[in-house]
Amino acid sequence: MVRRAEWVGFAAVCFLSATSWVVPVVEGLPLLERQGILYGLIGLVALLVTKGRIRSRGAGLRLACAGVGFFGVPMMIGEWARVGVPEISRSALYAMVPIVVVMAVAAGDEASGSRRFLIPALVGLGGLFLVLPLGFSSSLRARIMQAAACLAVVLVGLSSVWLYRLLRGVPLAEAITVICGGNALFLLFCSGIGEDFVWRWSGLASVLSLSSLVDAVEVVLLVWLLRGMMPVRFAARYLLIPLLTLAESYALMRPPLSVRAISGLVLLAAGTGMLLFFKADEEETMLSLR
Repeated sequence: MVRRAEWVGFAAVCFLSATSWVVPVVEGLPLLERQGILYGLIGLVALLVTKGRIRSRGAGLRLACAGVGFFGVPMMIGEWARVGVPEISRSALYAMVPIVVVMAVAAGDEASGSRRFLIPALVGLGGLFLVLPLGFSSSLRARIMQAAACLAVVLVGLSSVWLYRLLRGVPLAEAITVICGGNALFLLFCSGIGEDFVWRWSGLASVLSLSSLVDAVEVVLLVWLLRGMMPVRFAARYLLIPLLTLAESYALMRPPLSVRAISGLVLLAAGTGMLLFFKADEEETMLSLR
């Protein structure tokens, strides 16, 4: 069962992500470099909390790889594919993460009964497709980017299941140290390959901004939730965040609602609610990937 504190943390993560568009982003560094420095700072603070006590190298390496698969690689692919895959279309693609998670959990534990979450995941995805105006280019380069974005979706889903398994019993500060440290190295490496580093103090100061603080809080909450929430419930955030964003935009801009938009919102809300509140068997709390 999900504890009340985890529900509060989950709601906070979804709210922060849904309202991130209103937080001004201070320009000055390329995205990957800025995020790499931010993850490094978070990992350094967590390392000080742990007093340098880290698990065995093998366990730490697996945890770092899973963390890069969940955070770093999708961020890198998203930055590379932003020209061929618009942001709205990327959001719609990530709504498929619950489907990937349900199939991964079911494959890892056939007796878990997780397949019953597949219909709510499909309902929510269908509702989002009705609401969002999707657009994909037909050029070869754009299709390659679209395929890479789909690969990132699959990687996020599989990595979230893997992290849930690896994080069992790992202290939170230690988990943040390893995951953020691995992502910092990966993102800075990718930034160094794709673009020149920016060493101006004005650029580095952009890391110390409100948007970076929101990102840091979100990262810490995500790692905490990854180790405590059942992966299928946690994946519902990829439906809940667009639902909240759409609700905010409709409340602020008050555009006319068509039958299609209303139907889509109802389906999206229904699918999200079922993913979050369907009863889960206790044995689903200990799952594995085969």
